[in-house]
Amino acid sequence: MENRLDEANQMMKNLMVSKGCDPDIVTLNILINGYCKAKRVDDGMTLFRNMKLVANTVTYNTLVQGFCRSGKLNVAKELFQEMVSEGAHPDIVTYGILLDGLCDNGELEKALEILDQMHNSKMDPGICIYSIIIHGMCNAKKMKEDGYEPNYCTYNTIIRAHLRDGGDLATSVELIEEMNRCGFSADASTIKMVMDMLVDGRLDKSFLDMLSGPSQDKSSLLD
Repeated sequence: MENRLDEANQMMKNLMVSKGCDPDIVTLNILINGYCKAKRVDDGMTLFRNMKLVANTVTYNTLVQGFCRSGKLNVAKELFQEMVSEGAHPDIVTYGILLDGLCDNGELEKALEILDQMHNSKMDPGICIYSIIIHGMCNAKKMKEDGYEPNYCTYNTIIRAHLRDGGDLATSVELIEEMNRCGFSADASTIKMVMDMLVDGRLDKSFLDMLSGPSQDKSSLLD
């Protein structure tokens, strides 16, 4: 595959010289993606830096993912910032790639900052993003390496955001179960939100039992 990538790159250069035409962004993105999949992300970066076209969101997403997977998270973060400054707007895929890379490398606090940026920009994170964050928080080893200890407030903020954004019940159950496995349960604000949703029929009472955990007395809440 590596030889074919180099052949394709050389063919593109030959066409540029002989025909006097430049490749379009789609062609360049395909080549960059090929280099990243072949674990030659630095070669993809070289192609990116040498191209005359303006990079788009797909270009940046491909490279950010490539550097995250190769463990070069600092380069991935720099590319993300460059992407924003150059006007290639990050999409939900961009955030998912970056957050996954941050959580995998123990940078949980930075991941939560990025999540806040999404909320501030009015972008709906969706269940995939929330799942990435919670999985990162549940990895005790990485939390220790990062020096960041998530607390009840952090978990409940994520759960409430998911409920507020209209996440489906089945997915909410998965998120809450994972939260409980990590030793956390709902706080008063989360329970109040659930109670409001129970009143208008969006949730079943069994959801409150699971949300609060087995150790909490919920009888007064259900009266």
